[in-house]
Amino acid sequence: MAEKKLNKAGGRGKGVAFAKWAKIDKAQRNMLVAVCAASVVLGVTVVGAVYLLKVIAFNAKVIGEKNTIIGNYKQIQKNLETVSQRVNELSDNGALEVVARTRSSDCAGLSISSIDANSSIEDVELSRTCTALRVIPDALPSQMNDEATLASLNWLLLWSDPSIVIDGISGTDVEGVTLTDKDGKSNSNTSLKPTGAAVSINDGSAKVHKALDTIENSIRNFDIASATISWAGGTMSERNTYIPETIELNATYRAYYSDAVKIEKKSKKICADDTSDKCTGRRRKK
Repeated sequence: MAEKKLNKAGGRGKGVAFAKWAKIDKAQRNMLVAVCAASVVLGVTVVGAVYLLKVIAFNAKVIGEKNTIIGNYKQIQKNLETVSQRVNELSDNGALEVVARTRSSDCAGLSISSIDANSSIEDVELSRTCTALRVIPDALPSQMNDEATLASLNWLLLWSDPSIVIDGISGTDVEGVTLTDKDGKSNSNTSLKPTGAAVSINDGSAKVHKALDTIENSIRNFDIASATISWAGGTMSERNTYIPETIELNATYRAYYSDAVKIEKKSKKICADDTSDKCTGRRRKK
């Protein structure tokens, strides 16, 4: 009887112990699950926070570049307004009009400042020949044209005196010049390019002097690259007749033209990482 009671008591104790162990195991499992879940949540939160910070930093960089672009656009608009105002002032400039060669008789009362979006095509085309700005292409052409350069030089010589004796005018090669700024430093960014013209004149000293003076005062810049002058006459011949003095001038002139101005387009790629292959343009090695 006693053994049966002990067995019953012992069995009851083991059952209680197993129940406690089961509860402890369940609590541990629950705790482990909770810790794992918290770790996952923390990891996702950290990753999300890092990603969010990167997105914020990238958007801040984009906004900064947009503000820079907006500032550039505003500056361009101001520059265009200034240029437009100065062009309108030059279009009626009397000093430019004085050196202009010809002016159409249809230009009376027409000014470039009166041309707007509602103007007809005929008025726009006419304004190009009426405005004083037509002098500028003569002063500095936007492309090389040897024939036009020689024609301009020939016109200047005949303008100085229609009877001047021109032995010849021809194109020739000339070296460019190195331009310097006000501090004497070389300016390598200039778009000026040279074109040459060889001139030979044989006439009286007064006519040659006037021709040189007319070329010097031309709206287009003609620089003498080299020149030789020889003279003869101014004496009495054997028959006691006066031989007029003549001057023979052989000069090489350097004129200039400039490349046409083009609109410069700029683009910029913004990357979250400036060292990435997309930003640097480098290719990954395979």
